[in-house]
Amino acid sequence: MEKMMLSIKELMKCSEQCYAHISENGEEKETLSSHTELCQKYWIRIFRKKHVDLLIKEFEKEYFDEISGDAKRIFEKMVVNIVTFHDFGKVNPKFQKDKMHHKFCLNLVPDSNIGSKHSILSAIFYLEYFLSEINKLDDKTEKELLKDFAYIYSYIISRHHGKLVNLEAYLNSLTGRNGEGDDLGIRAKEWIECWKREWGEEKNSKLRKSWKNMLGRNGQEKTEKLVYLYGFTRLLYSMLVASDYYATSEYMKGVEIKNFGELEKCEKIIDIYENSFVQKSIRNYQQEHYPKEQLELKQEQDINILRTEMFLDAENELKRNINDSIFYLEAPTGSGKSNTAMNLSFELMKQDKNIQKIFYIYPFNTLVEQNMETISRIFRENKEVMSQVAVVNSLVPLKERADEDDWGGKDKGKKYQTILLDRQFLNYPIVLSTHVMLFRTLFGHYKEDVFGFYQLCNSIIVLDEIQSYKNSRWEEIVTFLKAFAKLLHVKIIIMSATLPNLEILTDNQMKAVHLIKDREKYFHHPKFAKRVVADYGLLDQKMTLEKLEEHICTNITNNQKVLVEFIKKKSAEEFYERMKEQTDYPVLVMTGDSSIQERKRIIEKIQELESVILIATQVIEAGVDIDMDIGYKDISRLDSEEQFMGRINRSAKRRGTVYFFDMDDAGKIYEGDVRGEDRFSLKTTAMREILTTKNFPKFYEENILPAVKESGSGINEENVKYFFRESVQKLKFPEIDNRMKLIEDDRHMISVYLGREVMGEDKEIIDGRKIWEEYKDLLENETIEYSEKIVKLRNLRSKMNEFIYQFSEKTKFQEDEQIGDIYYIENGEKYFDENGVLNRKILENETDLFL
Repeated sequence: MEKMMLSIKELMKCSEQCYAHISENGEEKETLSSHTELCQKYWIRIFRKKHVDLLIKEFEKEYFDEISGDAKRIFEKMVVNIVTFHDFGKVNPKFQKDKMHHKFCLNLVPDSNIGSKHSILSAIFYLEYFLSEINKLDDKTEKELLKDFAYIYSYIISRHHGKLVNLEAYLNSLTGRNGEGDDLGIRAKEWIECWKREWGEEKNSKLRKSWKNMLGRNGQEKTEKLVYLYGFTRLLYSMLVASDYYATSEYMKGVEIKNFGELEKCEKIIDIYENSFVQKSIRNYQQEHYPKEQLELKQEQDINILRTEMFLDAENELKRNINDSIFYLEAPTGSGKSNTAMNLSFELMKQDKNIQKIFYIYPFNTLVEQNMETISRIFRENKEVMSQVAVVNSLVPLKERADEDDWGGKDKGKKYQTILLDRQFLNYPIVLSTHVMLFRTLFGHYKEDVFGFYQLCNSIIVLDEIQSYKNSRWEEIVTFLKAFAKLLHVKIIIMSATLPNLEILTDNQMKAVHLIKDREKYFHHPKFAKRVVADYGLLDQKMTLEKLEEHICTNITNNQKVLVEFIKKKSAEEFYERMKEQTDYPVLVMTGDSSIQERKRIIEKIQELESVILIATQVIEAGVDIDMDIGYKDISRLDSEEQFMGRINRSAKRRGTVYFFDMDDAGKIYEGDVRGEDRFSLKTTAMREILTTKNFPKFYEENILPAVKESGSGINEENVKYFFRESVQKLKFPEIDNRMKLIEDDRHMISVYLGREVMGEDKEIIDGRKIWEEYKDLLENETIEYSEKIVKLRNLRSKMNEFIYQFSEKTKFQEDEQIGDIYYIENGEKYFDENGVLNRKILENETDLFL
């Protein structure tokens, strides 16, 4: 397909007379032809590295019924040359004069509406060329179909410097019918007609006057076909923006990106993994004992034997279905899902050499951190391996490349430019991040969201606890994931202890493989099923803090570790204050206010103490490696109850008990999620039975999924099929973004930086006031280059997160300083207790703080 790439010098006669960029020192200018050829180089590089030619073939097979060889060649030529035309509009004399300080064809300066814009002109140049090519075909149906793609690809070019708006808004700008007076497309077309006459080029092609047929052409198609169009469009936009950024960076900074985070020396990484202590034990067991007889396994008292059996069962099932794309790993809490998933990832890589990247995606940052620590232990902090692993979130500094040759040796400017590009475009072989990051990449409509979308091609995605988000979007999620898996050649492993059978929600018949065929073998084993006993005695009454305090104080004995979970932060904070006064037990608290470092310190204390009461919110349910004796939990969703029980008697060396109580209203907290309704809570005997038997498939298939399906079946804007037909098929990117947001938070919050000293991970004292001053100095520093400043600001913000807390915008207070959206209070210590816990009551009653 690379042979189809056109030459800008042949297409645009003045491409060497016009300029695309001015060097940072202002002394040199990059010609339009040079920039385009550099962009083409990166487009081809991405094309090869990500095997995009295979993805195009997949799209053609799935999207087109039957088209001629000539039509297919034009289609592929259109795809390849998006990058060729993307900056043609820079021949705009106004752009040359204002941006490039170059007097060129001043008799052809466009009107003020276009001004110095170039993207819309580039789009029309592209459209003109390929409409002419398409019109050479004989088949009218093929013509109209290819014209659809010509308009879509011209839209991609028009947006390569901005966010993704609705396709229809762009199309209407070509006719002036969008109702907002936007006729930029018409004006661009008129200017290009003048341009062509001036340069003696061929006659212009006519544009469509109506988009009704185009936007409704596939309204009756299967939903996955609409997702293929959305995913393919997003992929090409991502590739264009990446190629443009890389090319500009190479010219401006001298930074050439030769790889995009492909996993190197995979065999060596797997070899190190297989030689770890745990893996050697598993392989020895595999040789000598696996599979153990069922009767003997039921009597097994060593939980590690069960974990090993499950690990090997999943591995064998994967090997039997290695050519499939969607895998479900359903396993009990505490059964070693993370290590099993890592092994499955490596098995997939061994079988498919095109796979070059792994994404480990978790619901919370705490799980991201925990699994990063696990990877460090497994690979014994091997520098060569760890250099390929990156955590992508706002809490850790941006990762540097270990090899100086990757960014130009000692050149500081090149170093920071490479660090920034790697983070923007996810140029890491193994990525650990959250669902939110992944969903921004999949569905966000801002340019920065889509930067890394092309990195999903030929990758493995391990999704942990996907059901932790609102079930009203499960049908859309699984529909998108299945289509992306096929189109982009992605292998997806979805794992959970309470995994719903999401197949019920989608019409897509793509096979999904359940890696644990005999789930009862593990879920019903006493070491998992009876490790913790549920006590429902407290559910006979509406619980109060006073009654709960009394029960705990009279029920616990010495040398016990007690975990208490509330579903509202306010309740947790009030109970923490009460218990500090009423018991000699050490009392700790962990909420959403607790930073990752604070959580680590709390976990360390729990491990050191023989007796402790930990009061927490739902941050405790996953990603917190603790082993408690007794649990108390305010009831919410059944999934949460099971996750919570996984924190009790984790080692299975004794008998644990969880007391469930009813205090705060889960229905209000989980509004829009049917699992928060009373009928699906532990208030009913049926739900208690499901929790005891761990029969979560029944819970979902007979209760939750039918309710979810029913809620999306009405003929209204919430209807799933309507969404795919009206938003996805018509490429309404902002609407898709809004619908697929995992977390909807309508609260208007402000960020307050509380200056104080805290203990760091290495027991060193970190002074938040000094970090604030460093932040101010960096913002005011105008002498350092942009990339260095951005990298340092991001890294500094990761340190600042330790001191930033969220408050309602209604909070009235007198700050010492304000920078951007952050309010700074210098004397932050006074608002924390002796355990370093933020006391919001002190804050709310502080007369010198509030106005």
